[in-house]
Amino acid sequence: MPTPKASVVIPCYNAEKYLPDTLDSALAQTMEDFEVVCVNNNSTDATPQILAEYTARDPRIRVLDESDPGEGPARETGRVAARGEWLYFLDSDDLMLPDLLQKAIARGENTDADLVIFKTFTYSDGIGETIPIEWSFQTGWLPSDDIAFDPHQHPERILNSFQNWVHNKLFRRSFVDTRGLEFQRVHRTADLLFTCSALTEATRIALLPEFLHKYRILNANSAMATSDSFPLDFYDAFVALRSRLEADGTWELYHDSFVNWAILSVISNVETAHSFDGFKTIIDKMRNGGADLLDIATFPAEKCDDEWRYQRMRDILELPMEDLLWTHYADLKIRHDATERHASDRRQYVAELEGQLRGKDAEIADLRSQLAAKQEELAREAAALNAIQPKRTASYPTNSSSLRGEKRSRTATDGTISHGSRTKLASSSVPPNAESTRMDVGSK
Repeated sequence: MPTPKASVVIPCYNAEKYLPDTLDSALAQTMEDFEVVCVNNNSTDATPQILAEYTARDPRIRVLDESDPGEGPARETGRVAARGEWLYFLDSDDLMLPDLLQKAIARGENTDADLVIFKTFTYSDGIGETIPIEWSFQTGWLPSDDIAFDPHQHPERILNSFQNWVHNKLFRRSFVDTRGLEFQRVHRTADLLFTCSALTEATRIALLPEFLHKYRILNANSAMATSDSFPLDFYDAFVALRSRLEADGTWELYHDSFVNWAILSVISNVETAHSFDGFKTIIDKMRNGGADLLDIATFPAEKCDDEWRYQRMRDILELPMEDLLWTHYADLKIRHDATERHASDRRQYVAELEGQLRGKDAEIADLRSQLAAKQEELAREAAALNAIQPKRTASYPTNSSSLRGEKRSRTATDGTISHGSRTKLASSSVPPNAESTRMDVGSK
């Protein structure tokens, strides 16, 4: 069986609501040489039936089963089974833009890169709003003209500039196999160890500043929405990443980027906790050795890439729980209000653009109407010209022999020449309509 150019790996757990759209987006790629590896992970809804239907329709789809629960085991099963030269990992509720594989593979091959990073949108479930995630593709710290770089030469922000997601990255399979990259067998943040290991161990990373993916948010069944069930999965991923960096001899090289990313991750997981138990579990872990193991506790303020994040982390480590809860609430309220204002401004801006678009549509419709009227006018003029266009009424021979046998007589007295039974005015006699006579004879 020939090796496909790419493999799209999709872990599937109770994904019936969005899976058809996700599969359609994958199968609509502008390049055709790829496979789709779907891993059913103990689904109890219609996911298996949907996968069976799509497999029957398109031979590029393969379906596997993984009984060990969690996105980590499902992704790892798909990764091992994938046969493509390039690997792309898609969540079962996200969407690929049609030219994702074509453009990302071209960039990777043209730059001889181990992985390619591109931009992504958020896609709000229910309202269908698409917003660029600019903070998932931060390149201001790199030379502006670089489309590919060696992370060992630019280690300062490699872990905290592109997120630890897999869905905004394309991986060369030979690199993944050579480095022994695997997904952790955890429920949440299973991509952190895999992605961050790739970012720090690659010899060449290519950048593609185009939006090629839509990341669905506000999905109640997603791993992020069920974070309280496994609140420390992210922490376990960071501990494993530190161990790998130390074993690879690059812990000191990537230390500051690691700690900055760990600080942001702690804050994010605290803020996305859906219960007090989940919230408290993370706080307790940080205060009881977790922050020390991640080198957060003694990290100096001047090395933190954001003053607010540094202070927020100090609050998590030092404030009494009641004060921390109030600070947490007040901060979220401030940002929620700011987000609402931003969303309101954005909706107003979109409404203004839509109004301008309707105005342009009206202008275009008016121009089309004018064009149609002009075409009708030109058609009428052309028809009128055709109606008065003179037609050839006689064909005059040019060969004198053709006149043989005809009667010829010339009468000088009346100024006419007789051709058989027909008589024409002699050239010496020019009537008032002589011009029309010449046109009648010579027109084509």
